[in-house]
Amino acid sequence: MEFGKGYSAKVDDRFSIHIAEDYEEELKAIVNLNMEVHQDEVLETFIRQIFLEHPRKSETLWFYIRDDKENKLVSSICLAPLEWQIEDTTLPVCEMEFVGTLEKYRGKGFIKILNELYEKIIDQNGYILSVIKGIPYFYRTLGYEYVSSLDERITIPASKIPIKKYESINIRKANSNDIPFIESKYTQFHRNFYIFNRFDPKCFKFKYLKEQFNSEVRSTNIFDKAGVPKNYFSFGMSYDNQNYEIISLDLSKREMITLLQFIKTMGNYNENDIITLSISEHSPLYSYIKSLGGKTVSTYGWQVKIPNLEKFFYLIKKIIENRVKHSEFKGLTKTIRISNYHETIELDFNNGKIENIEIKKDYLNPKITDLSIPGALLFKLLLGDRTIDEINYIIKDAIVNIPLKALIETMFPKKKSRFGSYL
Repeated sequence: MEFGKGYSAKVDDRFSIHIAEDYEEELKAIVNLNMEVHQDEVLETFIRQIFLEHPRKSETLWFYIRDDKENKLVSSICLAPLEWQIEDTTLPVCEMEFVGTLEKYRGKGFIKILNELYEKIIDQNGYILSVIKGIPYFYRTLGYEYVSSLDERITIPASKIPIKKYESINIRKANSNDIPFIESKYTQFHRNFYIFNRFDPKCFKFKYLKEQFNSEVRSTNIFDKAGVPKNYFSFGMSYDNQNYEIISLDLSKREMITLLQFIKTMGNYNENDIITLSISEHSPLYSYIKSLGGKTVSTYGWQVKIPNLEKFFYLIKKIIENRVKHSEFKGLTKTIRISNYHETIELDFNNGKIENIEIKKDYLNPKITDLSIPGALLFKLLLGDRTIDEINYIIKDAIVNIPLKALIETMFPKKKSRFGSYL
């Protein structure tokens, strides 16, 4: 059965599950549900914009459960498509967003029911990863694990920001004509990362090229010198509206100082204030603020699920082969068994090439596997977030066959990523 917009089915005698067809009536109901659940006025405008204006609105799906007796929506989630890149390979991703259930209807398992349909769409449409910027713990019950950093916060006393002015550096609002320049800078910078969100000009404009910024959308600014663009940064509010969020690339020291002065002025901070900012730990700006005496406040993380390990391994097959080829294991001929204690992936190498990938849906004793990491924690290794030693330090049943440890580390090295979204 093909699943798509307009799908509906009974959950039981009272409730039904649907995929919205984008009718105005459905839009209003989904907006009202999210407003009641999340208590955020920004969502009213933002959800409407996604429905009506997002460049990938035709692929964006809104799932909801309706109380047919009361004729009202009581629970919903959204599936938004993303196109990430893992090394030189396109990685089809979907993001779960706008998750919520009315308080009166919680405890009935509605999100898990919606997730079952969501995962059928994942399989049908060929998404390899599902990701979410969600609340703590709950999504573990759906098979997610924290992978890669998100919402790192750092503080700096306003008095620590250098006062020297660089008159030759000007900050101006970006416009549509700047998109080719922004894309070039973005692409060049993100080559340094293992997994990242591919630049999409139309989606970037939708999310990051706004006159006004808030917790959902961003304003982008250009550093220029004598009218020539040199760099850019995007600016908004953190998801909880507590502080500014800055998305920046490889800024020069002069640009970083100018940006911090810009923030100090925009926020009307005085010398005694402590400024809190949300900045990626992989940003040079983050490191520079630490060098000025900045203190890390908190960090969070993206939550990720690989619903089908077989499809994932076929996608990264050439990446693994290339790593083996350029290592001491060149010409490898062996079957490598990787287990999450629920299923085992067998990679059949012949002269350095993976000739077959097979999933066995059963438990194999770690004594006969080459790598065993429980459940979704395996994702942290496969996606380059942690080494086997780092995982084993906190999870003792993360076990590697010692004679093959160097091979496993070659196949799955720790590499920094910079996840991103257009929602």
